[in-house]
Amino acid sequence: DVFTDKAFCGNPLAVFPEAKGLSDEEMQNIAREMNLSETVFVLPSDKALKKLRIFTPIQELPLAGHPVVGTWNLLANLGVTPQKENGIIEIKQELKLGVLPVEIEFQNNKPFKIVMTQGKFEAREIVSDEKEIEKLAAGLGLEISDLSVRENLPIQVVSTGIKALAVPLASLDAVSRCRINPILLSEVYLAHGAIGCYVFTFETVEENSRIHARFFAPDDNIMEDAATGSAAGSLSGYLVYHQAMDDNKFTIEQGDFMKRPSRIYAEVTGEKRNIEKVRIGGSSIIVAKGEVFL
Repeated sequence: DVFTDKAFCGNPLAVFPEAKGLSDEEMQNIAREMNLSETVFVLPSDKALKKLRIFTPIQELPLAGHPVVGTWNLLANLGVTPQKENGIIEIKQELKLGVLPVEIEFQNNKPFKIVMTQGKFEAREIVSDEKEIEKLAAGLGLEISDLSVRENLPIQVVSTGIKALAVPLASLDAVSRCRINPILLSEVYLAHGAIGCYVFTFETVEENSRIHARFFAPDDNIMEDAATGSAAGSLSGYLVYHQAMDDNKFTIEQGDFMKRPSRIYAEVTGEKRNIEKVRIGGSSIIVAKGEVFL
């Protein structure tokens, strides 16, 4: 369970730490069998400490947040990484997107927090057509008045490696009332090349958080994701890019309305219209282990 320190909270993840010899088809079949938002297969790498291949039940992804955070927590627990009693180490990982750094913070000889650097932030197409926005609201099961679109909070496709449609909502109540129409919602975000829709508000459950969000990707058979590190990274870049936040380090809440509360740490280097780096991190906890028979 990722982006949490409590079992049965956060976002579940399946990790196969020794996946050498599995074919692409076998990996995809296993991911479909796991039926989680993502499943990770760890392989040898000649470019980094390990190569991670990340699959949804439908397709392979170039990058994802909670799979990276959860996998390196597990690999650190298994002794695959260098160890430290207290402090931070940095390793390199190979993803489909490329080679990126990961920081592992140890406390009392155990991995405490994993922080990943994501890909280059991109602010892409803004959705401004009124009829399309009406369709988006209907796809979320909301009214137009539930949206909170303004100049520095547009409905926009953003990316740090995976495109997500960022949608500002007026309140935590509006976020809680999302009841998606999978076909309508998919039509809107797929038309802009996004993999899902990330709704958010500045109203939060906990006082020390800054954003509350929910992620929907029904075209990938993910009706809702409990914690989405890639979308959280894209949203973090978006908020600083549009100067919608007065802080470059903050916590994003997600998963509460699924009864799987998740807390995602975000850190953005940059300023308005100039994002240099996005980092996402959090804790994880191992809850189960087992075997799959091919």
